[in-house]
Amino acid sequence: MMVLRALQRTAPVRAYAKSLETHPLPTKCATSGALMVVSDVMRQKLEKRDADDAEPFHWDAARSSRLALWAVAFHAPYLHWLHPWYERIWLRYRIRSTVVKVALDQTFMAPPFLFCFLTYSALAEGSDPGQRVREQLPALWTDSVWFWSLAHCVTFNLPVPVRVLWQDVARIYFGSLMSLRANAPLADEVRRHKSS
Repeated sequence: MMVLRALQRTAPVRAYAKSLETHPLPTKCATSGALMVVSDVMRQKLEKRDADDAEPFHWDAARSSRLALWAVAFHAPYLHWLHPWYERIWLRYRIRSTVVKVALDQTFMAPPFLFCFLTYSALAEGSDPGQRVREQLPALWTDSVWFWSLAHCVTFNLPVPVRVLWQDVARIYFGSLMSLRANAPLADEVRRHKSS
């Protein structure tokens, strides 16, 4: 607890908190984009480590840029407006249980969000969005339920202004799963590669 208090007194944390107060959406967008790049670079390094070739690691900046654009243009604004809306819903229906909040989020909000992400990622790289969604949505939603059910136990107990930051930090891990699912070869590509 003392470490957290000391951290809160540092100039970068105070500047970030001030920016959240004065320019909340641009701050969240910039943070989300930067952290999506971090998670994708980690994913790329893991993919390279698991590859069977001896080529050195080369960062795919275009891939990271597509994911950062998603984070800046959709993810951060979506969460920026979603959490205040959630709070109004929780108050209106007197929902206090974190478990109920998490269940509602993962049941009703996660599938359309992940559908939009997979559709965007396929379109951004010129792939078939229908096939990407069919092949990757079940696995990505399963990943989401397992990961975010635990992470949202923290999310829904934080003040609304810092929830997007918390989710972005947690997404360093989950973003690597999103990147994995968005960049996994589709069944047709695997069949073509095996036949050649």
